[in-house]
Parts: sequence; C-alpha cells; structure tokens
Amino acid sequence: MTKRIALLTLILLCFGAAAMADQAASTDEKTLSVFTYQFKHKLAEKAATAIKTLVSAEGTVAIQSAANSVVITDRAENLKNIAAALQRFDTPPQPVQLTVRLVTAARVEGAGGQVPDTLKDVAPKLAMLRFNSFEHLGAVNVDGREGEPGIVELGSGYRADFRFGEYDSKSDSISLADFKLSKLQGDQLTALYKTTLNLKIGQTLIFGATRDPQSQRALVVVVSAKTVNR
Repeated sequence: MTKRIALLTLILLCFGAAAMADQAASTDEKTLSVFTYQFKHKLAEKAATAIKTLVSAEGTVAIQSAANSVVITDRAENLKNIAAALQRFDTPPQPVQLTVRLVTAARVEGAGGQVPDTLKDVAPKLAMLRFNSFEHLGAVNVDGREGEPGIVELGSGYRADFRFGEYDSKSDSISLADFKLSKLQGDQLTALYKTTLNLKIGQTLIFGATRDPQSQRALVVVVSAKTVNR
C-alpha cells in the first residue's frame, strides 16, 4: 500500500512538472521584447511599409521622428525578421542617371516622314499614335540620387524640373515627383505639362506635353533611367 501511494505521488509530481514546463514555455512565447532601430539613410516615417507584414497582432510600432528611429515591441522571433528587413530597407540613396529627350512629332502624308537616327528607338512607339515625322529638339543626361532635385535645359527655351523620388528595389523603379516641362517665352517661364512619373529602370517612357490637332503636331517628352554603380 505504501509503495502504491509513493508511486502515485511520483506520477502526480511528474505531471505537475510537465504542466509547469508547458506553462513556462507558453509564457515565454507570449513574452514581448523591445527593439529600437535608428536609420542612417532612410526616414523612419517610411519604415512601416517595409515591416507591416512582419509585425504580429500583439506587436506595436512607434516612430521617433526626432531621433529618426523606430521602436518595435513584439515577440523575439518576430523581432529578428523585422531587424533584418529594416537593414535591407535602410540602404544609401541609389544613384540614377536620367535621360530626357524633347521631340516634335507630326503626321505627314505619303512617304515624306523624317526619322533622325537619334529617334529610331522610339519611332515605332510614336508611330502607334500615327506620327511619322520627328524632330529632335534636345537631350540631356542628368545624374542624381533619391530625394535630390533636377533641372535640365533642353534647348529652344524648354526646361524640365523634377525631383528624384525613392528607388524601389523590388520593382526596380524610381519615381520622379512633380515633373514639369516649361518654356521660356520672353522673360516668362510658362508651364506646359506637369505630372508624377514612376519609371522602371531601363524602360523608355513617352508622353505628350502639348498637341495642336489642327497642325497635326505634338510636343513629346521621352524619358529613361538607369542605375549607376555606387
């Protein structure tokens, strides 16, 4: 009888120890830790998009604008993945070379169309708009980095102003904020066209700035970009 009582006590102690171990493991899994990351290159306010899918339902994200840092509270396992994502996000500004070309396009009857050698790469695309005669007004290459402004003089009084936006490594593209084409007329700079572009690296983007249907002519901007090795 005494042996049975001792055996039963031992079994209960084992079950109790196992239950306490399971409870401790469960408690450890639910324990939240705090991680602070201070950015060297990017703005902390823009970090949320880089980590929003990694933060758990129990986690929180606090932006510290003055210190350009982010404070994240979450489980330790999640924080490891979040820290790695933030390091990938916080990269130096990507140098980019932008090429801007200004073209006049027209519709000419018969075989009288004119295509300069410098525009043969874009002539097929412009032909889809039924243009077959082109004149190259000017072209400029401009180097810049994310966040920097750009101003290019295209000749014949035309000027393009813009700001390099963020480079997105996932889509391999860069935005051009407030791209504006203007022309100097007398002593006044007149805005002709304004837009914001999302330009894929290596892609050529063509858009019309002005068009006069009566003369069957259009002013066309051709833009392309490539990354520059750091």
